Amino acid sequence: MGRSRGGVANGGFRRDVTALPRRWEDRVRALARWGRGAIRARRDAARLLAGLSTAEAHTYRFADTMIQTLPDAGFSPRTAAWANWTIFYVVLGITQEQQAHAAEPPERVTEFDDPDYPALREAAAHVVAGTYEERFEFALNMQVVALRAELDPMGGGPA
Repeated sequence: MGRSRGGVANGGFRRDVTALPRRWEDRVRALARWGRGAIRARRDAARLLAGLSTAEAHTYRFADTMIQTLPDAGFSPRTAAWANWTIFYVVLGITQEQQAHAAEPPERVTEFDDPDYPALREAAAHVVAGTYEERFEFALNMQVVALRAELDPMGGGPA
């Protein structure tokens, strides 16, 4: 079993889950934003959480609420569990990068001349464009869109 994070996010995951939105898409977004806020509230928390055991009542509550949201909307327990894992690691990864670069922002690549990588050269200005919030919201939206497609592959919406 991994090391405990020793209180890095202890209490940061406390929340009145009855106040969350009813629609599953809005609830998933709210939970992801809540988790990100809890991690961002503590300096270097994302780095400290990476690879450590986070098995405590508050993180269980977060995971349980996320996982419960999805079967209630018609997803399988497997999809709910894997979606929770995926969303948590996007939250953790983006937050870890943001916290790591808080003191020293990364170099912004806006041009890339190497002809061996034509797609990268074409998209170079967009690779690091935008704020962390914008990129987080983009990633979160992509996850919700993918979940919606998993629920209703024909695109007609939930029954």
